[in-house]
Amino acid sequence: MCTLSFVPGRNSYLIGMNRDERLTRPMAYPPRITGAGTIQAIYPREDGGGTWIGANETGISFALLNRNSKSGAAEKLRSRGEVIPPLLESRDRRSAEQRIARIDLRDVFAFRLVAFFPAEGAICQWNWDTEQQLEMFHLPWRARHWFSSGISDELAREVRGLSCTEAWKQRDAGSLAWLRNLHASHAPEQGSFSICMHRQDAATVSYTEIVCDSRDLVMRYRAGHPCESTDRFDSELALNLHPPAMAAAS
Repeated sequence: MCTLSFVPGRNSYLIGMNRDERLTRPMAYPPRITGAGTIQAIYPREDGGGTWIGANETGISFALLNRNSKSGAAEKLRSRGEVIPPLLESRDRRSAEQRIARIDLRDVFAFRLVAFFPAEGAICQWNWDTEQQLEMFHLPWRARHWFSSGISDELAREVRGLSCTEAWKQRDAGSLAWLRNLHASHAPEQGSFSICMHRQDAATVSYTEIVCDSRDLVMRYRAGHPCESTDRFDSELALNLHPPAMAAAS
């Protein structure tokens, strides 16, 4: 259950991601910088060590959303959070494609994984459906939103998608302040399908943003409901970027 937003710029990009979880789940740990093979990477951690969002020193970012599956696995034996950490060793799109093809996804619940490759001006999406099927799509380098919900992915896309469409009509659309306000939004009303989600048993429990340009990548993280504050962060860490160099967004 999450909302992911991507805003490309010229030699830059912004990402905002709300993590929606059951209130009984343990709190996650704030991001820290770590080694992913020979590459530095940065990501927050679940209790088991996995993550739902991460980035590395080449400027590549990965984000994972739950995906409702009609056939779903009978029992959760492995966490979806295991998927991103090994991929953070990737230096380009081809490397990422090769690495995910080698990951054993048996007993992992369905997910959508989105990767952003600024040096190539490319977005990749992988869909896993628990039936030994991993589909890959190449997407153009443009603004996008992704939504998931434990109740209905389709309704989440419909309601949150309309909220995002309306938000893009605002004068500051695409700015960092706009992104933060969007992810704190309760439009059209506070509830299960607002972007800042609130239910009796679940809610948006954190907000993570990534700001990447040609020189560095900054990840900011805030635990709690985004609606409670749009400019307070528990963690702010930066990576100096190394080649490959950024490509200008078209």
